[in-house]
Amino acid sequence: MDRDIFNLNVFTNVASPDPAHCLAQHAVRSFHEVFAAGTTRRIVTRVFIDANPHPQTLEAWKATIRDALPDLPFEFVATNGLIDGFARSLEICEGAYAMQLEHDFVFMKSRITHTLDEMLAWMGAHEVNYLRFNKRTNKPAVYDLALEPRGDADFPVCRVSGRSNNPHIIDMRYYREMVLPHLRRPDGSTCGLEGGMCRIVGGGYIYGSLGLPRTVDHLDGRMLRFKDAIRRNLYLARQKRSA
Repeated sequence: MDRDIFNLNVFTNVASPDPAHCLAQHAVRSFHEVFAAGTTRRIVTRVFIDANPHPQTLEAWKATIRDALPDLPFEFVATNGLIDGFARSLEICEGAYAMQLEHDFVFMKSRITHTLDEMLAWMGAHEVNYLRFNKRTNKPAVYDLALEPRGDADFPVCRVSGRSNNPHIIDMRYYREMVLPHLRRPDGSTCGLEGGMCRIVGGGYIYGSLGLPRTVDHLDGRMLRFKDAIRRNLYLARQKRSA
């Protein structure tokens, strides 16, 4: 694995017959705006895309993503669902670390005060294989009931007992050796990306000190949550104005 490369893996699917509902381009752009300037590594970006449940609109969705990112090189990888896409990313990534990013999350630049290289240096020095960015304030809540301050004043983090598929940086070697075999077992079963994985590899770390407000916004691509819908509409309105 090449330590001069960092992989950005974005996972999406054709969730609607209307490509105007596509959000993956915002996730890609957000990552590059927050992290690209703070790394000496070459960022290799891939969009893992599942054509279901609207395969007839696949090319229109891909065109929407492509048209929004004319200045950013990336490639599409066809997948059959999120778990398949996650597993494919572990198989083909070149870098020692990767960001695993679902299509409907964007980063909050004002609350992320460390560079990507600083994060990776800390992960390497402390043998950390999972560093997540929280969509909530860093405090015990929901699945993060056991949340303990760790790190130091220069790089504060919180230890958590579980793992979520919210945006996170992973150590590729660890995930390839310890997680990939359980995502694709010989009998066709899978551990999944959250609860089942936690039972196998345990918890990880959240970026930031205890009490730090959320560092990512969830735009809710499924359009199920009212609060996330407000955030999505505000974010898209800001993006439209800035364009």
